[in-house]
Amino acid sequence: MKKRYPKRVNPKPMITRFQDIFKSVDLKKPMFQNLLLTVIAIGVAKTFRINEIASRLPLAVFWEKSKQKRLLRFLQMPLPVDALKSAWFAWTVSWFSKDAGAHVYLLVDETQLLGKWKALVVAIPFRHRAIPVFYFIYNDQQIRDCIYKSHNEIIQYFCEFVHQEALEVMSQREQHPVLVFDRGFARAQHVIKFLKDRSIRFVMRVPRTAGILLDGSCMKLDDLEAGWYPHILYQVQQRLPVELYIIRDDAFKDPMHLISNGIRGHQIHHCYKRRMQIEHGFRDIKTCFGFRNLVLKRPTQTRLDVLWFCACLSYGLLFISYEKVSTHWQKAHNSNNRKTFSVITVIKRVLTDLWNQTFLISFFTDILRRGDPLLGTNN
Repeated sequence: MKKRYPKRVNPKPMITRFQDIFKSVDLKKPMFQNLLLTVIAIGVAKTFRINEIASRLPLAVFWEKSKQKRLLRFLQMPLPVDALKSAWFAWTVSWFSKDAGAHVYLLVDETQLLGKWKALVVAIPFRHRAIPVFYFIYNDQQIRDCIYKSHNEIIQYFCEFVHQEALEVMSQREQHPVLVFDRGFARAQHVIKFLKDRSIRFVMRVPRTAGILLDGSCMKLDDLEAGWYPHILYQVQQRLPVELYIIRDDAFKDPMHLISNGIRGHQIHHCYKRRMQIEHGFRDIKTCFGFRNLVLKRPTQTRLDVLWFCACLSYGLLFISYEKVSTHWQKAHNSNNRKTFSVITVIKRVLTDLWNQTFLISFFTDILRRGDPLLGTNN
């Protein structure tokens, strides 16, 4: 089948969104440009190794070593990651909530990054994937050193912060964020009770062996039939009033026991079934974007914070900017009406082929010659 590709792909949609997202962040011009160039290079690079990303920087530099030095200098600069993360979170939540209903779903999960470092991540479902929009990096040694009191404290802080930030974005739309958790977060005293006490709406899968109180009787979740139970007390000691929805289907290896404090009936399952999309998103960033191949001589929290943010930002911007036009590109990759490659994989492959260095360099050279519209300056 003949590939339905354009002769080249213009990075302008991605750059325009980049400008819109971070225009409120106080960044000096060189740092702003280096962040943009790095995000584009990650989108074009075949792996996430530092030398590969550096070689893809759209710079008119003859020596590849010079590009690598520039990237390493950028990674050592005191980048305001917290402000950048907040700007990215606010923009994406606002963008996705425009066409959403009363609830905006935020998927919460943990992932292993590099070595001892882990990340607690919140992502928004999109096109059978999920785009990471905020995260918190930590390791178990920090808990042992009492930098953080416990893992539960990290989850509590993270959930409360995400909820408050999302409410601010949605304040004029009468929408509510709903946090979606897997059963790994099903801790009655430290997580579920915390969410309920702070009126944070959630949907969570819980273990089938958990005890409940129903109509005054104590029983196990596994003893109940499939269906909706609007009034139960979860966990015998804590007795937390929640709604329960049980799915028993031959298609699932295990029955699903889902609880919620803000979603009713079968909508609980409709909400939770999106949770696997965050797993697909992690896989895309680690495999398709090559983050799992990252090698750092000094895997510090600060450097990993910048690199994971750039990976999530590149992934999200590529996805949002080109998912509509990728419909034509998919026909070339997925032959005989069979879906072989996901949308983001197709986008990544096409841009890696068509964003050649000459085109990117000429684009940025043209920007510098005419003045920099990204920063609102003119020569």
